Amino acid sequence: MKLKGIEKQFWWHFGQINDSKGIPEEISGISGVDNSDYNDEYFEILTGRIKIIHSIYLKETAVTDEGLKHISKIKQLKSLTVMKHPQITKDSLPYLNALVDLEYLDIWRTGIILEDLKALDQLKKLKEIYVSSVRELEDGSFSELDSDKILEHVIELEAVFPNCTFFVDFKKYP
Repeated sequence: MKLKGIEKQFWWHFGQINDSKGIPEEISGISGVDNSDYNDEYFEILTGRIKIIHSIYLKETAVTDEGLKHISKIKQLKSLTVMKHPQITKDSLPYLNALVDLEYLDIWRTGIILEDLKALDQLKKLKEIYVSSVRELEDGSFSELDSDKILEHVIELEAVFPNCTFFVDFKKYP
């Protein structure tokens, strides 16, 4: 089947694919840094055809909660990095929670912080998570947890993620 319009252009740039029969069902990974081409529409088109991706690494791209909604359709995703995406908020927690094969999650400097992680109770395979303890508020100020509160949250989360190492603002918590 011939591809049309935006999707045709997408798949041509993705891998010089001009026929839907050439679109793979599985890829090993996607990686993008400081690139606005990786946006919500990109992941809507990608996940409409590719069902299995093992690793996604995104740093400072244009992905928002809507992009994570599309990413949540992926099967067998073991590693997800969406660091430095302030436009990813707690609203995407249900999408992240659907990624039950995740072993590695980096959501550092997103709108999701340590105290939000208890909502990710379906991620039983998680081994490593990178997260911030600081939330930027709408007025531009910051809400910051002190070290006692961080430790308290980590202890609570160890019951939810018993085999996980936490890196809170890059400080390791066993």
